[in-house]
Parts: sequence; structure tokens; C-alpha cells
Amino acid sequence: MPDRNQLPSIAEAQRTPLVEQLLEQIEQLLEENHRQAERIQQLRDEIAVLKGQRAKPKFKPSGMDRETERGGEADGWDERDSGSDEGGKRQSRKRPGSSKRSKTQHLTIHETRKVAPTVAVPKGSRFKGYRDFVVQDLRIQPHNIR
Repeated sequence: MPDRNQLPSIAEAQRTPLVEQLLEQIEQLLEENHRQAERIQQLRDEIAVLKGQRAKPKFKPSGMDRETERGGEADGWDERDSGSDEGGKRQSRKRPGSSKRSKTQHLTIHETRKVAPTVAVPKGSRFKGYRDFVVQDLRIQPHNIR
């Protein structure tokens, strides 16, 4: 689907002075419309902040390819990616109190499994390494005492 704001090409034979003047006016109106849309969004963000709400987020490029080529973590989580609140202080993505100790470090591992993919790996995909995770399970077994 073509861009609505892009003007169609007009043959040289049809480019009269009136058509040229109309094309210039259309271009000026499109630019003004774009500027007004940006200003309206700024004002909406400002109103939201004054009401105590959050402004519309500004999305950054993912950078996923850059991280994998450089050998970053496989799951993409990083302490540097932590967000910030309205005061400019850095927030951690961890829950309060979870940084005391590693919860799975002292667990006794009874079984180790390698899980194969359930679907075929797409052609052209990259191997990004394995990721270990621990599943804690609760087993209820009969235990009879007399």
C-alpha cells in the first residue's frame, strides 16, 4: 500500500503552473500537518504527566542482532537494561529482597535432562548457546507409618 503522504508522479506534459502551485501547497500542508501532530503528542504527554499518568513511551531499536554478534546473554536480560522512574533514579528489574542469595545454588539436583526442540529448527537460524534452568517440582508419595 503506498504512503498516503507521498505525492504521485505527474507527467511533464501535465505539469502546468497551476498544478505546480497546487503541489507546493500540498507539500506545505503535509509538513504543517506533521509538525502539528508532533506538537499535539507533546501536549498530550504533558497533560498525562500533570495528571500523574505516564507519557507515551519512546521505543528504541531492539539491538538484538548487535548483542548476539557481540556474545551477549542468550535471554537478553541485563542489569544495564533497567528502567528509571519519574525521579530519574534507576530501578532494578529484580523484586525487593531477591538479591540476598541465589535461590537455586544450594539445591540438590536429582536429575539432569537435555530438552530437544519440539519443532524443526528453521533454516538460516543461528545457534545462540544453551541456557540452564532449574525446575523445582513437588512430589507427593505414599508414606505409611504404624
